[in-house]
Amino acid sequence: MDELDVTRAGQRAGGLDDPQQVPDTVAAPIVASRDEGRAVFRIGNLALAVITAEEAVEWIIGQAVSEQPCVVVTSNIFHLLLSEKDASFEQVTRSCELNVADGWPLVAASRLLGSPLPERIAGVDLVEGVLRNSRRLRLAILGGAPGVARLLADRFALSHDVVLVDPLEIGVWQTDEYQADLRERVLNAAPNLVLIGIGAPRQELLSQHLRDVVRGPIIGCGQTVDVLGGVRPRAPAWLQRMGMEWAFRMAMEPRRLGQRYIAAGAGFVGLVGREAVRRRRRDGPEDG
Repeated sequence: MDELDVTRAGQRAGGLDDPQQVPDTVAAPIVASRDEGRAVFRIGNLALAVITAEEAVEWIIGQAVSEQPCVVVTSNIFHLLLSEKDASFEQVTRSCELNVADGWPLVAASRLLGSPLPERIAGVDLVEGVLRNSRRLRLAILGGAPGVARLLADRFALSHDVVLVDPLEIGVWQTDEYQADLRERVLNAAPNLVLIGIGAPRQELLSQHLRDVVRGPIIGCGQTVDVLGGVRPRAPAWLQRMGMEWAFRMAMEPRRLGQRYIAAGAGFVGLVGREAVRRRRRDGPEDG
């Protein structure tokens, strides 16, 4: 999926019918305030779960097995900046049950600001961990590049019951009629795990739209559908360990992603700087 130019995010409504291409995520959901007892790292309008990848996988599986509806967000810096500019998106990130940090910049910011997250939780690793668990789930796959949702369904057909596949064709699924029909089909299919790969903010907004007809977690996972479906390569493991997966993606599509990554990076640095100042003022000694 194409990524949203975050410098224009505030000019768009961010609704489900927005035909523009938007930032993709390969990473995690927001920890809602109602998810009691879990520590979070707060930056801007995001509350990122202080949780390991293994713990996140087990939590999602537990929600699926017990058929507890919830929304999972895999956040990167585009999510952070979108949540500052798009009220609808920000509301979803506040109300979702789990938000994990996908991407090293957010993890680095947590350490710089003195509230370290234990690790990066990439959306690809999170979803693959859930799908490779030994418990059989009722899986729905929505979005992805043309034909890829079916490829992913075929890959895991022996491990899980794939109850619904919909590529969410651009220009078709955004209509009110299609969304009403999609809700009905999801309700009848009764999945206890839904993957949505159409990029932020659309996948998060659609997650919120479907949450009351799903019997388990909905994970907005961006290009994860394409990666696990086998049509999009992922950065080598050594680049991932260095926190440079973004550079691999930019090298794959330099003309499309170069300026957008630069703009996003500048916005991110500015936001982290403001957050650091705010925390110093909050935690510093009182005058007098």
